[in-house]
Amino acid sequence: MTGIKGSIGCRCNTRNLAAAATAIGILASMTGLAQAQDRIVGEFGWLGVGKTYEIDKGHFYWVGEFSGTFFNEKGDGSPMHKIGLKCPGFNDLDFTNKRTSAGGYCIGTDLEGDRLYLTWRIPSGNPAFGSRNAGTIEYNGGTGKYKDWSGKFPFLGTNQVNWADGTATGYASWVR
Repeated sequence: MTGIKGSIGCRCNTRNLAAAATAIGILASMTGLAQAQDRIVGEFGWLGVGKTYEIDKGHFYWVGEFSGTFFNEKGDGSPMHKIGLKCPGFNDLDFTNKRTSAGGYCIGTDLEGDRLYLTWRIPSGNPAFGSRNAGTIEYNGGTGKYKDWSGKFPFLGTNQVNWADGTATGYASWVR
């Protein structure tokens, strides 16, 4: 086949069509990989360890680290499943005025040693224990498979229990 005149005005032959089909296939698969973090849904169970400062009666400022494991709801073989996360951050808890804000960073490491860097924020919410407070997670790249990850996505953070030893436990639901 020497070629056919395409409807878009190009001179197409079998070799050009095969190359175009291959390029489209590669681009489609790359797009799927690049957008994989768009669809990550799961739970991050954490233990918070840090120091609390009483700013005023009923108003506390906590600074420390939330650490734990993220579980992708799709299970084994899915992005970030069982990645370990260490998240230095703060939590400004004003029980008198019933408002809170929190934020920080996360460093994730998976079993292959690839690292993922995140920023998280809860601009405002309710400090009552068990309250689900809306925030955002921003992917800021990393190493290996996470090198080109970017984007900002919603999450819900919950401070479940404050323990007598000053630690706290809770969880974050990602992209729900």
